[in-house]
Amino acid sequence: MPGMSPSMNIELRDSLPGPIAYVLGGGGSYGASQAGQLRALARTDLRPDFVVGTSVGSLNGTILAETPESAGDRLSAFWSLVERETIFGSTRTMMVNLASLRPALADSRPLQELIEGSTLSRDFADLSLPLTAVAADVNTGHHVELNSGDLVSALMASTAIPGVFPSVHREGRKLIDGGVLANVPIGIAAEQGAQTIVVLDCGFNLFAPRTDPTLPHALLRATALMAGSQVRRDLALYTDRTILYVPAKWPAASRPYDFSKSQVNNSESYALALSWLAQLEVDGPGLYGQPPDVTGTNFSV
Repeated sequence: MPGMSPSMNIELRDSLPGPIAYVLGGGGSYGASQAGQLRALARTDLRPDFVVGTSVGSLNGTILAETPESAGDRLSAFWSLVERETIFGSTRTMMVNLASLRPALADSRPLQELIEGSTLSRDFADLSLPLTAVAADVNTGHHVELNSGDLVSALMASTAIPGVFPSVHREGRKLIDGGVLANVPIGIAAEQGAQTIVVLDCGFNLFAPRTDPTLPHALLRATALMAGSQVRRDLALYTDRTILYVPAKWPAASRPYDFSKSQVNNSESYALALSWLAQLEVDGPGLYGQPPDVTGTNFSV
């Protein structure tokens, strides 16, 4: 930001009630934007008391909860190396699974290796901050808050995109990606007691419509519509909280399964978030900033 020293600390903490939760939403490759948002937040005096994440937000949130002071830089390095095959495996394997009518397109092993390679922690107790990874219970239709025990299986469950990855069996439950029910888990953070909720939304609800959608595209668009509805519901329910909706590059410079633009999404989100935070003035509860909205959006990806 012009005129701003690289070492300048933006002071916000005194105007915000605690506890402070950082909420990280889901969105596939759009998760690179959260690296930029966290780098910008590191220029403030804000620090979360706890973290709540869904899907890719639970993975990014793990790195945040493990090393709060350096999470933005760690995630920038992480996202610079992630490719589609790193998560979904080979296209050939996916095609074989599709032809065989298997319940999931992708083998979960590449994703598990990515998770295990991105963090040294293996149990929630290893983290520096409390973390909740949000999943969905296939049998009950309820969201599940995973915040104790084995960390890797919890992240596997929170990121188990239906139809793409196999469901995860954990503690007697059959779990899938929490984005089905709470892609941006604002309400969960509020129910856990957060008085200030710092929202890092990937902008997945802006997944662009097409006039001639393929089946996968149509399913992603439907999921994006549900994600936007959930955010609006949570914001209407928790007007008594202070909610900082940190901006990012919305819409992202890619599709949620395309990781080639991660650096663009990271760097542009950093600039947008830093500029917004430098001008932010908080005066009591309410919504500061706005969630990504399709109104006036120029879809270009």
